[in-house]
Amino acid sequence: MPAVVMLVVLLLLGGCARDPQGGMPGLYRERAVIGEPKIQFLGVGGWLLHWRGEGVLLAPSFSNPAAVNSGFLPPARVVADHKRIDLYMPRADDVSMLLVGHGHYDHLLDVPWVMKKHSPKALVYGSSSVAHMLRAMVDPKRVVNAQWAMARLEERDGTWLPPKPGTWLYSTGGRIRAMPIQSQHAGHVAGINLIPGRYVLDLKEVPVYIWQWKPGQPMAWLIDLLDESGKNPVYRLHYQDSGAPPPLGFPPALADGKGIDVEILSAASWTQVPDYPWRLLTVTRPRMVLIGHWENFFGNDPYRPRPLPGLKLQPFLDTIACHVARGVPVVLPAPLAVIPLPPAQPTVPALSCPAPRQAE
Repeated sequence: MPAVVMLVVLLLLGGCARDPQGGMPGLYRERAVIGEPKIQFLGVGGWLLHWRGEGVLLAPSFSNPAAVNSGFLPPARVVADHKRIDLYMPRADDVSMLLVGHGHYDHLLDVPWVMKKHSPKALVYGSSSVAHMLRAMVDPKRVVNAQWAMARLEERDGTWLPPKPGTWLYSTGGRIRAMPIQSQHAGHVAGINLIPGRYVLDLKEVPVYIWQWKPGQPMAWLIDLLDESGKNPVYRLHYQDSGAPPPLGFPPALADGKGIDVEILSAASWTQVPDYPWRLLTVTRPRMVLIGHWENFFGNDPYRPRPLPGLKLQPFLDTIACHVARGVPVVLPAPLAVIPLPPAQPTVPALSCPAPRQAE
């Protein structure tokens, strides 16, 4: 990539370094040890769940490299920081499923070291492009191309129809299952994804430049925590690791009628996506909303998080609050915070206010 183009990409990705949120009121920082069911925010798009002796991990990211003397730009060259990963990564030796939504470096860079050092039993699931990248970094037997199982949308006359159900993928212990869903990555500027592309063959070398970490087919994930029989969901979570235009990323309608207990949203670049996240929330109608990928991840300190520059975090929170049922908790967690899940019982949410004419 030419140097001038690279500089433009870095500037657009980083934006400005101001912190518009001041003291970050309402930030959930609880890190106390609590019993299951619970979920831990690892920062960026990373989350960790333990359930009935198994764990599920969502794209951990701790290295968070930054350009020299910059707290708001990535370097052109990115390498996993093993010491930093070891410092912050919680216990995850029970993890059997590691789910990846897309292949950008802030979601995939740290996965190989986490699998080797912290989650030696985990299989990693992602798109075909993600699988092609990871096979150059970890044992190919531990890499699953999950794109075939994806819930897919049909386009008709220029309009996306709701997704048809995909195939459940079960953990090795049978206590967790996940279904990938066809999605899309939010633009970085003017609706444009500045690092596009995919791979169609296994790589021979580890990517080292940010433009080599290609997204491939972005996928949202539906995650079920199953009962003792391994057949029925006790909890159902929907994970969106990047904003997507409706109905991309929406969960399909399933015959079991189980609702969404927890919606995990990505705040990054939300203003680049029309009608996100309010239209998704009117479909999922969750009992809890968790917000990730909100903090500045360029050379950050997890114990002193600040919002991504230019994020417009408060309008994002206001939009969410306006489109969930009254009393539904909306949690903005600090990195490494531990959040208890709601009681395992269904509800029928009613919206608090009408849909806006157009998202920002």
